[in-house]
Amino acid sequence: MVNSRYMSWVFDAGKIGLTALIIFAVVHVSERNTLLAAVLASIPIVSVLAMMWMNHEGQSAEQIGGFAKDIVWLVIPSLLLFIVMPLLIERGWEFYPALGAGLMTTILGYLLMIQIMDKYGLTA
Repeated sequence: MVNSRYMSWVFDAGKIGLTALIIFAVVHVSERNTLLAAVLASIPIVSVLAMMWMNHEGQSAEQIGGFAKDIVWLVIPSLLLFIVMPLLIERGWEFYPALGAGLMTTILGYLLMIQIMDKYGLTA
């Protein structure tokens, strides 16, 4: 009989490996076709995999549905990165400072959105 703790570790390692493989694939596709890489990166693969793993680990459909609803609201501030960073690069900023500013803007957007979600009862 296989130890369940060992199987849990193997499953977790598989999740990490699959996630890394997806990122690796997007990076390599981007070397040939940035639009195709953007399409691949924009697909909510991580969210879908997370919901599949949640289901596999026994979470209820209601919990998974709540998770999906929360994602909808948090997509809005996540878009800030993809607005702020390219604008700053176009204005002459170097990549890492522009990325940092985009990430900081996104973090602030998340904090604001979480407050809005709590205030208006939008969380699952």
